[in-house]
Amino acid sequence: MAHPALLLVLLLSSPAISSSKRIQPKFSAIFYFGDSVLDTGNNNRLPTVALANHVPYGRDFPGKKPTGRFSNGRLVPDLLNQRLQLKEFSPPYLDSRLSNNDIMTGVNFASAGSGFDDQTSQLANTLPMSKQVNLFKDYLLRLRNIVGDKDASRIIANSLIFISSGTNDFSHYYRSSKKKKMDIGEYQDTVLQMVQARVKELYDLGGRQFSLAGLPPFGCTPIQITLRRDPDRACVDEQNWDAQVYNSKLQELLPTLQGSLHGSKIVYLDAYRALMEILEDPAKYGFTETTRGCCGTGLREVALLCNAFTPICKNVSTYVFYDAVHPTERVYMLVNDYIVKDVIPQF
Repeated sequence: MAHPALLLVLLLSSPAISSSKRIQPKFSAIFYFGDSVLDTGNNNRLPTVALANHVPYGRDFPGKKPTGRFSNGRLVPDLLNQRLQLKEFSPPYLDSRLSNNDIMTGVNFASAGSGFDDQTSQLANTLPMSKQVNLFKDYLLRLRNIVGDKDASRIIANSLIFISSGTNDFSHYYRSSKKKKMDIGEYQDTVLQMVQARVKELYDLGGRQFSLAGLPPFGCTPIQITLRRDPDRACVDEQNWDAQVYNSKLQELLPTLQGSLHGSKIVYLDAYRALMEILEDPAKYGFTETTRGCCGTGLREVALLCNAFTPICKNVSTYVFYDAVHPTERVYMLVNDYIVKDVIPQF
């Protein structure tokens, strides 16, 4: 007869028991790269106008203070870090007050107004993806000084690298001289080459697990609707179609990219579906306003134009957008639910 202790070990290691409840993977750290939907305050340390470090931003953030986050409260990096039990917030790498624990459990390199294309960032003087990756190299030196080379490599290999960028590239494309030089399909392919280059660079630096977001339906942001001057304030279908075509190309690219990077796992994050489900059936989620932001008229106000002198809507919980570009915390909470349910289990 088997020893009782042996039976216990066998039971605990039984696939039937261990697989009956899906266990969230425990990433050692999460690193965020991208634009304003992820930036938790890096732009506060840059000479740029792409800033949200003033009221009324942050009015529902813990402490009710502006932090540089383009919303009324927390962003996905904060919510995801908390849900995966890493820490309460996602600290910006340019914050001079970073603790050793912050360094060891992941930091945020995202910069509002940036994109994969360096030229996108030049106008607003923000950090394009290429410079964010350079900051990651600087970060690695700090991490190695704290934990040593071996543990640093282990932390990076077991971490999640979360990338969401590209919206500003295409917003800029529509209003730049690039449109005359190349059609939208060519520019999509150019951006996708930049995506591959950045992912490969992060892989060469030790990253193995990547979540790569597609484009959201940015033709539905209040600012794009306003610029189109449609009295019915309908989404800009052309821009949303371009986003969907780009996303299809990205999804086709990822298996090949993953295959070329031995030992990597790259998971697509469907940002388009996550936001469009809310916009197509807002009442289901308790929203009543989908085409205007909560700040000011809701038509154009963003960054410095959304400020202490701008009136704010009475009930932010019924608005999809906080300013003319960025979602409210409630929307980010719903998007985070989708990420935890559909994206994270794939790792």
